[in-house]
Amino acid sequence: MSNPRSGYQGFTLIEVVIALAITAVIMTFSYQSFSTASRSAEATSEVMARVNQLDRTWQLLEKDLRHLLQPIDASGDPSVIGGVRRPFRGNSLYGEASGDKLLLQLTRNAWLNPMNRARSDMQQVIYRVSDGVLWRDYRPERNFVIEDWLFAEDLIQQQMLAGIADIELRFLSEQRISQEGASVLSGDDYTRDWEQLWPASNSAGIDTSLPVAVWIRIELTDGLISERLYDLSS
Repeated sequence: MSNPRSGYQGFTLIEVVIALAITAVIMTFSYQSFSTASRSAEATSEVMARVNQLDRTWQLLEKDLRHLLQPIDASGDPSVIGGVRRPFRGNSLYGEASGDKLLLQLTRNAWLNPMNRARSDMQQVIYRVSDGVLWRDYRPERNFVIEDWLFAEDLIQQQMLAGIADIELRFLSEQRISQEGASVLSGDDYTRDWEQLWPASNSAGIDTSLPVAVWIRIELTDGLISERLYDLSS
């Protein structure tokens, strides 16, 4: 009886080596593709995290400016520095991200109090940049009669955004509108002639006015640039 496997021939050593080489090449390309996809996923995740931080910053700015309170002339009160209670001040960073620089100072109301704590419904808010990091500092405004205000002495600090390269602010005044009319919003560079700080440099005496609009541009060290225009007239 003949053996049915007598005509069977196995792989030669060369064929085995070629098969292993092809397998190694396929695995190398597969690893490179996986590594590239992994790095792309990590980069995308980092960009999305930055975008989310930037979006959160814009949302908080929008809420603060939407509930902005008018400054009050308190020049008759010697305890008030500068003669203005609830001041509104603003300035740009001008590319100087190192050190500590004030960007915005304001007082807002409508501070939600879901726990019904014994605290104010107003906040004193400061936006500042310290060594390339944007911070939002706040504390309750003392508009209620409260026995013990020790908890409100220190500012509560919120880190908003790291990697700040520059923050630019422009303020639209009533005077500018009366001078230029609708042209204050025309052209690609419509904020060019707006005020660069607030109170305006040409204001004299006690100034309790607010800008009609605020334009803010944020530039990050990774190249991400974003800007918003906030209407304060309502």
